[in-house]
Amino acid sequence: MAASVEEWRQNKAAPLAADTVDLDAFRWEARPVVVMAPSADDADFTRQMEVFAEAAAEIAERDMVIVTDTDPQADGTLRRKLSPQGFAVYLIGKDGGVKFSAAEPVGMSRLAEIIDAMPMRRREMRDDG
Repeated sequence: MAASVEEWRQNKAAPLAADTVDLDAFRWEARPVVVMAPSADDADFTRQMEVFAEAAAEIAERDMVIVTDTDPQADGTLRRKLSPQGFAVYLIGKDGGVKFSAAEPVGMSRLAEIIDAMPMRRREMRDDG
């Protein structure tokens, strides 16, 4: 069963499993951050998820949806599209394009800096503000 945009809106900081997410449903609604790792026990994956656990307000404020995939054998749609080698983090814009990727954990301040520089985010801040 696919996670819906409405479910995400109920708890924006809750990570969603990649096999339950259709990224197209989030286009123009959210900025997916896809975290891929060889396993849920991967040290980089654990560190990245700790970063997100401490940043719930920032995640919600920037309309981020955290998507996780820790099963390389599953060969899901996201793995085929993104082709990670080991641990990887991908920031996808509301337009559906990959805006940033890294092969190591990324701090929330770095992700916020990238998002806040995006033209769409600048409009959101101006309109909200």
